[in-house]
Amino acid sequence: MKRTLLLTVLILALSQVEAKVIFVTQGGAGNGVSWATALGDLHRALEMARAGDQIWVSKGTYRTADNNDRTRAFVLKAGVELYGGFAGFETALDQRRLLDNITYLSGEIGTASLQDNAFTVVYCANIGDKAVVDGFHITGGAANGSDKTQHLEFRGAGIFNLATDGQLSSPSIRNCTITRNYAREGAGIFNLAMKEGACMPVILHCSFINNKADLDGGAIMNISIDGNCSPEITDCLFEANVASYGAGIFNEPKGGSVKPVIRSNIFRKNKALVRSGSIHNEYSNNGSCQPVIGGNYFEGNTASVGQEKNSPATQKAKDGNPPGYK
Repeated sequence: MKRTLLLTVLILALSQVEAKVIFVTQGGAGNGVSWATALGDLHRALEMARAGDQIWVSKGTYRTADNNDRTRAFVLKAGVELYGGFAGFETALDQRRLLDNITYLSGEIGTASLQDNAFTVVYCANIGDKAVVDGFHITGGAANGSDKTQHLEFRGAGIFNLATDGQLSSPSIRNCTITRNYAREGAGIFNLAMKEGACMPVILHCSFINNKADLDGGAIMNISIDGNCSPEITDCLFEANVASYGAGIFNEPKGGSVKPVIRSNIFRKNKALVRSGSIHNEYSNNGSCQPVIGGNYFEGNTASVGQEKNSPATQKAKDGNPPGYK
């Protein structure tokens, strides 16, 4: 018993020693072990990283591809923490200045038009619950395909998060501005739980601004297909997003359950071309849709069908808006 305990402690200690920070700057040509020798390729940093590692990315624009490969995305791995917002000299995370050192993850790889951009900017699949995306502007994804069966070409232009085959995909997405992404469905973030997968990301202190879906879910779409899709969405700003249904958030079970927690967010000037400018819940006999919604602020959201519920004049939007809001 003592030998087993000692071996477990030793393994844990070694894993802590091996965990490292990988540094990335624009134009870097080093090995990534310090700011002075930073990598210039974020894809390479993600490939090198192992569970427990952190990747620190300095200000600038990092594109999903340097050619016209629309299928390439930044692929997040289990247990890897990805941080932006650095100037390039910091020695601790709390030294970041996110608004001074804007770090873009961009799908703008072709012409100035959205039509030839990357389908998805950040891709997550079955990555557990220890991965982190923190401190980025995620922009320029265009999932504008015409075939619904091709999930990655139709949905999730900013972030596509997939849990499938009984696995978990629940990253923490914090302090991010997700803006100007376009998709048929789920333009900002598309959360999909299928085949008994569990998709429960924590989305905290993020801004969703000017994202557009032709169909459902301008900013966020939460879908289960015989899985459990239950994200926590807290202290976020949803502004000027557009969709046919659910310009802010769209929730739908197609078997399984969709049970998001949506608390203390601001929904402002989102527009539904049909119904639900802020939050749309699709109820059916095929699965369970049970969102927990409370403490949110609604102002100026519009829809062509139905009456939008806005907050009373006595309720005020909180003074401290999420990062990226101006």
